[in-house]
Amino acid sequence: MVPLFAAAAKPLEKLQHVSGQFWVNVIVVFVILAVLIMIFKKAMGMNKIILIIIGCVALGVFGFNWIYERNEPEFLTPFINTIAPFFPSKGAYENKQAQDPSAPGIHKSAPTTPAGKPANTPAQPAKK
Repeated sequence: MVPLFAAAAKPLEKLQHVSGQFWVNVIVVFVILAVLIMIFKKAMGMNKIILIIIGCVALGVFGFNWIYERNEPEFLTPFINTIAPFFPSKGAYENKQAQDPSAPGIHKSAPTTPAGKPANTPAQPAKK
């Protein structure tokens, strides 16, 4: 009988050495889980069209954020890699800003000339 009692004391001793932050985390997870269950029950009572619209907007916000920031979950990276070229991304914007604005080809309205020669401009009509 004594060996069983001594074995039972070990888990209690282990629980005494668990930090208080762990128990705070456990309580927070249970509260979040309870809130999610309540939200899910309310959502099931909503109009389905409104629920679909809210879901699409939420997925769109997350999706575009993942594409722009490239911080998607690892398992979605192959899918995001296929659609990312069609949307702007943070890296492309930073690269565009890092370019030299005086370099040829960036300003579409400015005439481009080879090696610094002045551009041919049309002659101005004579004024009367």
